[in-house]
Amino acid sequence: MKKTVVASVVLATVSLHAAVAITEKSTGYDFPSRSPRLGKLHALGVRKKGPIKVYAVGMYEDVLKHKGFMLQMAMGVGAQKMTNALVDAVKPRLTDDAPALDKFSALLLSGLPDGCKKGMCLLFGTAGGKLSLIVDDKLVGSVQSKPLTRAFADVYCDDKAVCKLTPV
Repeated sequence: MKKTVVASVVLATVSLHAAVAITEKSTGYDFPSRSPRLGKLHALGVRKKGPIKVYAVGMYEDVLKHKGFMLQMAMGVGAQKMTNALVDAVKPRLTDDAPALDKFSALLLSGLPDGCKKGMCLLFGTAGGKLSLIVDDKLVGSVQSKPLTRAFADVYCDDKAVCKLTPV
């Protein structure tokens, strides 16, 4: 009986911990405190164009310190426009490996055939020296390039980041 009660308490605690979400206040979007694909949530922010909130972003980090980013769309954006915006943000941060940027652009366009709809979730992982893209829980693909993964992370983490990330 004692083992059953302890096991139940442990399972309940694990379930509660796994279900914890942190809300990005200005958009109201919830971000899981842990993502099985990206790791632990470290910071939240909002990408704006003028006063318009385009997407909420969560920065994650896995146990090996690889960064990952969850983007939750706050408004609809066409595929070409979203792709151009991300490519334009990465381009000045990518000192070499221009072919990887072209592959990244093609990957985005293939993963967003109907554009980015409000509420859509995009995951970008940087583990293993490759930039991976998952759209609404479906793996689109990845581009193998350490310089590209660093440049993409810098879009959100360097001193010229596209938005301010606040630690959680």
